[in-house]
Amino acid sequence: MSRKALLWLVPVFITVHNLEEALFMPAFLKTRNASIPSNLQGLLPPITYRQFLIALIAMTAIPYAIALLGNLEREGSGSLYLLLGLQVVMLCNVLAHVVMAGVMGGYAPGVVTALIINLPFSVYLVRRAVKERWASRRVIVWLFPIGLIVHAVGLPSLMILAGSF
Repeated sequence: MSRKALLWLVPVFITVHNLEEALFMPAFLKTRNASIPSNLQGLLPPITYRQFLIALIAMTAIPYAIALLGNLEREGSGSLYLLLGLQVVMLCNVLAHVVMAGVMGGYAPGVVTALIINLPFSVYLVRRAVKERWASRRVIVWLFPIGLIVHAVGLPSLMILAGSF
């Protein structure tokens, strides 16, 4: 498969994952919001389904915009780095879903596609990027702490920002 076709799978697989989350999130949010002790609600504010969907739509649209507007064929292009970085964020997201499922004692929205699509695809994409030198090893290595920060700070911030719409 060509690099361009493979990188187009990033937004496609994010969409599949986000659809699973969208379908099963209402019940999860209800349980999550009800379980937050009142003394922690300032730190962990309730999340509405509307707020979640706004953030989810943004996180689905961004990779398509990057793939559509960027040059996926050029070595070292910003769009290539951004899509690789987003897939690393999705790899971090796999761990988050597994932890959430463990805490919930069962299913957490998104855990199925995280494990059967995002985990293997992320590993394959990163390994192929390293093997074919789409980016330097240094860039690939830096994508992991950046991906963790984006997942840990960026996604919750987007969720909070979505609450103002």
